[in-house]
Amino acid sequence: MTLRVFKNHALITGLGAFMFFAHGSACRAAGNIETLTKQNVKEFIEDTTDITTTNTQALSPEKIQQYLETHLDKKARFKSVMKYNIPGMPPQEAALSLDKEEFMKSVVQGAEAVDGYETLVEITDIKISSDGEKAFVKTQNTEYATMPVATETGSVENVPMEGVSECTQILLLKKGVIMMYNANCVTNIEFMEY
Repeated sequence: MTLRVFKNHALITGLGAFMFFAHGSACRAAGNIETLTKQNVKEFIEDTTDITTTNTQALSPEKIQQYLETHLDKKARFKSVMKYNIPGMPPQEAALSLDKEEFMKSVVQGAEAVDGYETLVEITDIKISSDGEKAFVKTQNTEYATMPVATETGSVENVPMEGVSECTQILLLKKGVIMMYNANCVTNIEFMEY
């Protein structure tokens, strides 16, 4: 089976958004934070993961957009290299770079790009700056989903996939609110034969 993963830019961008924000930002950590701590950074990551992925349907798309508007710095940048391993094909790679507005749009596209999305997030390191206003966070994320993909015959098949991402992020504390400033991720995506 031949899959045309890279013919759909919206699909790549949307999937990239899930990979980024499965690493996240926070409801519990949203209000008047005085200084960043490992605990409120951890809560921020966990809450944003829940809010922006399909693990829960707790918020409407409008509420998710409001949340992102609040918790993404106006100069936020998201970069990812996604490596695709498709059975019977050589590995493929796509680079993705998004600003705040592009990222917010891609979250909606990501919701439409995959079905049955599940994620497991492990925070592997948190370092807080001496002034308590910046955090450097490393995460590893494992994602599972099925994705509708065009085959060489033109039909669409739901293909199971598994992704493993490693991200390095910078979070900022501004006016008592934790904000995502920068994220750099490398994601390996395996499409499964079924």
